[in-house]
Amino acid sequence: MADTTSTPTPTTPKAATPDKKGADRGEINKAHLKEISISRKVAAAARAPENTGKLTEVELDPTLVDQIEALASKVETDLGAVHGTRVVKKVMTVQEKTARTVLIGELQTIQTAAKRKFAGDSEKLREAYYIGARLSGKSLDEVLAAVRSVLARLVKGEGNKPPLDTLPGITTAGAIKKLSDAITLYGDYDVAQDKEEKKAFASIEEIESNVIKLAGLRRDLQLAADQAWPWRNQGVTTIRKTFLLPTTRPLKD
Repeated sequence: MADTTSTPTPTTPKAATPDKKGADRGEINKAHLKEISISRKVAAAARAPENTGKLTEVELDPTLVDQIEALASKVETDLGAVHGTRVVKKVMTVQEKTARTVLIGELQTIQTAAKRKFAGDSEKLREAYYIGARLSGKSLDEVLAAVRSVLARLVKGEGNKPPLDTLPGITTAGAIKKLSDAITLYGDYDVAQDKEEKKAFASIEEIESNVIKLAGLRRDLQLAADQAWPWRNQGVTTIRKTFLLPTTRPLKD
């Protein structure tokens, strides 16, 4: 008996593309999740035993369903990994603040010594020690640059040249070593964090490319279903719905 059920025409799903305006690239893009869901539904319809015969008649690529399911799983896994990196980044931001606090703490002893030495006519030299620079409001990168600059004034230069400055109570084995050790520790951390951020963004680019590819594969399958069950034929409304095809017109280009 012909299927004559009257239903609203479903909207033909379009290729999911990332939201370019106002989207946080570290968060999971809802359009990507929607494409995964749509693609899996279409693939499931193609796997239904009652549908495979007609799809074979229209010469559907027998590997297409497997490709869709595999790519959908990969994109889903990659989305989770990127979101996890974003969560780690939030934790690392707290660590950034801790690193900045430690570096500023090691610097303050040296700044106090610099205040003792550079007074009166030489007070201008205090600027080289970022005295009054309010480093607590700066980023970790900026603080690292500042303390490295200070350290460079207190250690020997190339060719064993003497330091630019010597400060009262600031020794190589004491405050200078503590500052140098802190720079090494948090400088390495800063580099590692930068690598993680770049890796996450590279993964996002790959995800966006794969989502577009997934949408293309899903559409190829829908076109085959559109050919196998033309909308003008009797009794195709229900099956076209399972492939997310419009019931009153062919699939648009």
